[in-house]
This record gives sequence, structure tokens and C-alpha cells, in this order.
Amino acid sequence: MNASPSPFSAHSDVLDAAVPDDAGAKSRLLEELKNRGKASVAAGRWPDAQALYEKALACCQDDAPNQKAILYSNISLVQGKMNHWSEAKQSASNAVAADPLYTKAWWRLGQAQASLKNFEDAVKSLEEAAKLEPSNKALHKELTKQKDNAEKEAIEKAKREAAKAEAVTEREEAVTTTSTTTKKTEVETKKSTSDPEPMQIDEEDTTFSKSEAFRGYKIVNGKKTSYFHNELSEEAKRLIGDIAPKKLEAIPPAPVEAIENKGTSAWNKAGTWEERDCTSWATDSLKQQLEKVVYTLPSSSPAPSGIVQTKKADVSGHASVAMVRGKKRYIYEMSAKLEWSFSHEGNDANGKIAFPDIDGTCMVGEPYEASGFDIDHSDDSQLRPVLETFVHKQGWRDQVHEAIDAWVKLFKENY
Repeated sequence: MNASPSPFSAHSDVLDAAVPDDAGAKSRLLEELKNRGKASVAAGRWPDAQALYEKALACCQDDAPNQKAILYSNISLVQGKMNHWSEAKQSASNAVAADPLYTKAWWRLGQAQASLKNFEDAVKSLEEAAKLEPSNKALHKELTKQKDNAEKEAIEKAKREAAKAEAVTEREEAVTTTSTTTKKTEVETKKSTSDPEPMQIDEEDTTFSKSEAFRGYKIVNGKKTSYFHNELSEEAKRLIGDIAPKKLEAIPPAPVEAIENKGTSAWNKAGTWEERDCTSWATDSLKQQLEKVVYTLPSSSPAPSGIVQTKKADVSGHASVAMVRGKKRYIYEMSAKLEWSFSHEGNDANGKIAFPDIDGTCMVGEPYEASGFDIDHSDDSQLRPVLETFVHKQGWRDQVHEAIDAWVKLFKENY
């Protein structure tokens, strides 16, 4: 599915350009498309990003499968951001086909399948990704999550099958009761008129009369029954357990010492999960890290020695440390909205940018996605390309990434 860029897209020059025959020119166009695609993702301009990445695919060499896999994976990411999950799944499948050894291709495929509620398929895809990167903790976290979803879906399916089977059985019993009553009446009527030899009914009889065959009877466990009869599979019985009604017994109150044992909750006496909320510390410490970020533009830039710094950081989210069967787990889902300022030779500018997804799915050293980059004010309009480069794309933004990584390490050191 080809994307339509924004009506007023600034990328029509490259999107409308013919793909060059010259290898060097084609490579330069490819790099330009990729760079603009990254910038569009950072700005949350998803249709532009998809159109740029799709045009980049047309510039790829046939002998560059990994490059194609990366582009297809990026397209899948963008389509997911637009909630086009069927298209995202297809793009991720194309990425896997291009390079089965590219971890993110399997990861994107698993994400798309999970969003389409195909949890079993998602687990298989994420397991392939985990084989390629067995030490990737974020990947294993996602795999565990989708395994839980797949198990829940299997249980719900088993319950639905059980409820359906029970309803069918009730209808069958009602039909059988009606049929038995009708036959008894017919027998009594016939007996009263002709007084023949009494009919003996064999409960284990497995032969069918013409009328019974027409109505659709069958043999189950050596007994004659209707085709409405439905037996639960062993797998369904295992998943839903014993659903037969039980007599309720009086439940004695839990002893106080069990509730107060070693500070754990009554439902967690085995000590399999204990969680400590660290949100207050996390928001304050991340805010401090981000507000310390300062970047000086290099001498080779159009504004040498210009300074970009964080004016204000608004941080929100949740952070906690969990002990799971004796192992420590760090759980955090944070977001930050930053206000920045720039100064160079008496010219000032300021604006804002957001980092909506600061969580464990992004590994230390990887870039964090940004959105909502704006230049609210600039004394010199010619500074805008400089700000776009050294605030939005690199420079100060790279320093922000490093500050977030430093906070992640600090979190683990303190807890």
C-alpha cells in the first residue's frame, strides 16, 4: 500500500524525482530519502515518512537485502503508528523475506501480529527474534507478554467451546425428552387399540430405524445419541479445569501471621512477585538529568560556538522495581516534554520537543523517538536550518539521548 504524503509536503522534490540510472546518483538519492524519512518519523509525520521510505526502496540495489529489510521494517513501524496493522504486518513479512537474520524484522512482525490479536503467530515471530538476540532483555519482555496473551486467548477459547457444548447438550436433552414422551404416547395408544406383545426398549441398542437415521443419530462411546452431541477435547478440559458444580464449604479466615509474614501480601505468600514504586524518585531524577543538557555547536557549523540548552523538562510516567522469584526487574514507562533555548552572537531562539516513549523497549545506546519538534521563536530566520540539524536531528538531541541512558544506569545503581 503506497502512502500519500501530506498535501503540502516539503519532499516533493525527491518524491517526484526519477530514479537515476547512475549508481552514484542513485546512492545519493537513497541517502537523502533515508535521512528525510528519519526526520519525518521524529516529527510524527507518518504519511511523509512512509512515502519517503517506499521511494527509498526503489533506489535499493538488488544485492542489498539487509538494506531492503531495514526499509521495510521502518515502513512497518510507520504503518503501525497510523494503526494500519494489516499493512504493517505485510511490510514486516517483506522485511523477514528480504533478510531472515534481521532481528527487528521479526520483532516488527510480532508487534503487528499481536496488534491484530494473532497472539500465537506473534509468539512464533518473537521467538525467532529472540534466537537472533538471546541477550535482548526488552525483546524477551515482549515475548513473555505475548505468551501470556496467547495463553489467555486459549483459555477464553476453551471456555467458549465449553459454553457452546453445554448449550448444545441442553438442547439435545430437551429434544430427547420430547421425543421420549411422544414415543411413549404412541406406544400406549397402539397398545390400547391392538394389545400387541409389549415392546422391550434396549438402552444400548446401536441400530437405527429409518426415521432415526433421517433425523441424524450417531454412536458415541457405544451409545446411540444425536449429532448435536459434542464432546470436549482433552486440551479444552485441561485448560478450563473441572467446571462441575461444587458444594461451597465455609472458608476459615486467614491467620494474621500469614498476612504479615516478612512484609509480603496475603496473596503472595510464595514471594513470587513484590513491587516497589519508584515513580517520585524517577520523575525527579530524570528531570534533573535532562535539565543539565548543554551542547556547543562545532566550529565547522554555520553557527560556531552557538549554545543549545534545556530550559525546562516536564517528566511524567511510572517507574518501579519488582522482585520476581528472587530476580530484580526494572519497570519504567516515562515521557518528557522539553523546552530548549539557543544563542549565538546575540541571536536567540527557543522551542520545544517531546520524547514520548522512554521505556525498557529501547536499549541503552539506541536513539529515542522524538515528536512535536517546534521552533517557537528565532531572531534570525536563517538559523532555522541550523536548529533543525543541531537541535532536532543531532547535536543537542544526541546529548539528550545520553542523559536518558545515564538516568537508566542511575536507576539500576540506586535500586
